[in-house]
Amino acid sequence: MKKHIRKLVIIAIAVITLISVGGCGIKPATIPEENKVKVSEMENTKSGIGAICKALKDKEYVSDDCVQTNAALIGANEGYRFDSVKFNSSVFSLEIYEFSDTSSDTAKKCIDEVKKNNSFTLFGKTVEYCYMSDNGKYLLIYPDPKTKSDKADDKAHVERLDEIKKIINSQK
Repeated sequence: MKKHIRKLVIIAIAVITLISVGGCGIKPATIPEENKVKVSEMENTKSGIGAICKALKDKEYVSDDCVQTNAALIGANEGYRFDSVKFNSSVFSLEIYEFSDTSSDTAKKCIDEVKKNNSFTLFGKTVEYCYMSDNGKYLLIYPDPKTKSDKADDKAHVERLDEIKKIINSQK
């Protein structure tokens, strides 16, 4: 009798463990519909961040689909993330932010960190592969590790990054 009870307790613990562990991390994060944006449907693509997104799409560097981010977390007024950006063997998310007002402490801290280190800290984590536009108004997060490579095969990745920086620097 004790053996049966022991087996039942062990089975119950195993089932509970499977259910609790199995439920962790199975579902991917969902993006609210109101945050999903199509570049082709953006209202202002003549200047600013809208023009940058349109130019990147026109050159086929990004898709038409992006997500509007919570740009205020870094002191920016607007930001977009393009998921699954593919170039050669790299796949990553590209983000662009526009700072209209750089007087807030949050914006100043982010911009200063990026200018100094090409990275900034958010929620205790370092965000790397960051680049500020020449006018300090736009932030690009381009986490393609091959842009930091010295290998000849990866030169095209550096050239792509330089092209994207030119597009961003073309906006005032």
